[in-house]
Amino acid sequence: MISAARRKILLRKYSVATWLIIFINIIFYLYICAQSGNFLTKIIQGPGYDALIQFGAKENGLIASGQLQRLFLPMFMHANLVHLLVNMFGLWSIGRIFEIIAGPRNFFILYIVSGLTGNFCSFALLPQMSVGASGSLFGILLCLFIIQKYEERLSKQFKRPTQGMQFGTVLFVNVVLNIIFGFSFPIFDWACHLGGALAGILFGFALTTRHKWNLKFILSSANSKHLKKKFFERHRIYYIGIFLLNVLFLMSFFNIKKYQIIYGIAIESASENKNNVLSYDDLSQYENILVSQNEETNPENMLIGAVYLHSNGFYFAAVNLYEVLLTLSNESFGSEKFISDETKRILNLAIDLAKSDKRISPEIENYVEKLSGHLNLKSEICAKPAALYMTLGFFQISGKLYECAYALNLKNEDYAQKALESFHLADDMNGINQILSLVKIANLH
Repeated sequence: MISAARRKILLRKYSVATWLIIFINIIFYLYICAQSGNFLTKIIQGPGYDALIQFGAKENGLIASGQLQRLFLPMFMHANLVHLLVNMFGLWSIGRIFEIIAGPRNFFILYIVSGLTGNFCSFALLPQMSVGASGSLFGILLCLFIIQKYEERLSKQFKRPTQGMQFGTVLFVNVVLNIIFGFSFPIFDWACHLGGALAGILFGFALTTRHKWNLKFILSSANSKHLKKKFFERHRIYYIGIFLLNVLFLMSFFNIKKYQIIYGIAIESASENKNNVLSYDDLSQYENILVSQNEETNPENMLIGAVYLHSNGFYFAAVNLYEVLLTLSNESFGSEKFISDETKRILNLAIDLAKSDKRISPEIENYVEKLSGHLNLKSEICAKPAALYMTLGFFQISGKLYECAYALNLKNEDYAQKALESFHLADDMNGINQILSLVKIANLH
């Protein structure tokens, strides 16, 4: 073992692997921030959800769709500056010690192995997106803790003083820091910590068991050639244990649902969408395009389409379309007749009926017959307007319209994905949950 004075000298001179990993984490964080907008602001606040998704964060649906790099990259990614500093402080405080004890090669191996195991465990147990070096950090911490306990046992056996490696305290401090950070930010991933810790424990047993066997062999009698290893003295079984642990976690591939994959693809598309998010206040400047130049987005034509859907029993789709039209009418978007109080009354009445799965009333049919518009093909009633509104950046409206289109054609999962993408960009969690429920129901049949 290494004396305390000797360890301090070595910490100052030899910690190349630790500093290299820290450097990679910092550079990757700065690079993602540089690609995400205002560089200085992003450094402090973090690159943001969409940027993390775009650059490889752990997201179960995307992993299940084949993007396996998302099981590797998150161990070098961080949500914000505080997240980065907490993890890099932990890595600096214990990585250098581990590197001196076990060598830079074992440090690199353990960082990668515990990071992967942490992400595999997170993939198996937690659905939400996550990033961070915490899995690797907990792996190194627990591995050092096993080494400390082994060193204490040896010191007691040979009646020598211990080296005073109080990793229990270091472990406690890092656990507390991560828990505090976890309550402060929603990115906290206990499953990643658990997976990394389990890998670290097994790796620690492998290192100490190998050392113990070598020591036992050296100290044995002249008949050492007849010395036989017991099962748990074979250090390779612990490496096999790490492998089997990861296989167990990866069995969750078979439990990933279709809706999770669709949602993953949707948020990835949203992260790459460069359109500006427009509000209802911006509608007026596009009135010529949406009312005069395009028949499928003319509100009166859309109202005729909504009544057609209602009359033919497509109640859920009709409700979505009615609600979009009521929003447009309330925003004074469209002809004078369409934005009148009478149209608003008719739309509210139609919404109540459709929500109750009740047939359309003659009053509504008579009112719509007096409109100057005409009916588009059923397949175009929601889908075509949705595409144009999404292209322009009215994502709240396009989300509702794509949800309407999906309700009319549950086999077209592209509509569901576009609806989720739109609601994500509009930051509408109610819309996301509603379309996800619809996708789940559709995949039951």
